[in-house]
Amino acid sequence: MKKVNYLFVVFVLLLLFSSCQKDRFMDSVPVETELKSSNADKTKLTGFDDWGFNFTAQIFEGYLINAMFGDPVFKDQEHFKEMVYHGEGISFWEEVLVNYPYFQYMMPSGLLDCKLKMKWNSELLSREGIYPSTWIDSNAWIVFHYKMNTDDQQWTQIRTLVALKSSYVLNNGLWYNENGDEVGKQSYYWPELMITKVINNGDNPFVPMAMPADYRSPNGAGMGKP
Repeated sequence: MKKVNYLFVVFVLLLLFSSCQKDRFMDSVPVETELKSSNADKTKLTGFDDWGFNFTAQIFEGYLINAMFGDPVFKDQEHFKEMVYHGEGISFWEEVLVNYPYFQYMMPSGLLDCKLKMKWNSELLSREGIYPSTWIDSNAWIVFHYKMNTDDQQWTQIRTLVALKSSYVLNNGLWYNENGDEVGKQSYYWPELMITKVINNGDNPFVPMAMPADYRSPNGAGMGKP
């Protein structure tokens, strides 16, 4: 995305880890909810590419590093769709750095085995995989669910972001509406979006230095609101 700071984009795809411990996404996200699994919903999603994106269903599911390789935001970068991670381990990371040395600034090696699930709406990213020129004053939203489940790291985080309104005012890292009500937290990496919810579970070593601590907007998640 044009709005993403490429040096730190990993933290926004983040940027963006969850209290949900199950392994499947629901195929839609209602207003004011986190991403959760649903055993009752047997809808089968199709159309996943090799990196984990299903633009028609508007979801991603796979390794975080594959999101970095397959996201169309990077279509003009050398690494775009050049490699796919299948759990090979540190040897894959070393190969990435040989081919694309700048990748060390996009994500730390410690997140190589991090799993990511994303769900977004058409105003954030179209079903054709095209980003709009701006998200300001739209109803764009995205929910991220990161998960690390290794011998020494067991944690999750959910992060919900929604589009800013042009009338919002930023003060000390928080966004306020025209009535002076707090509506969200500043997203340093996606400046046209704001954070409305963060839920951490487990011992996440990237909080708070690289990932946000728990947060809940007093105005709610903001998804689908006018």
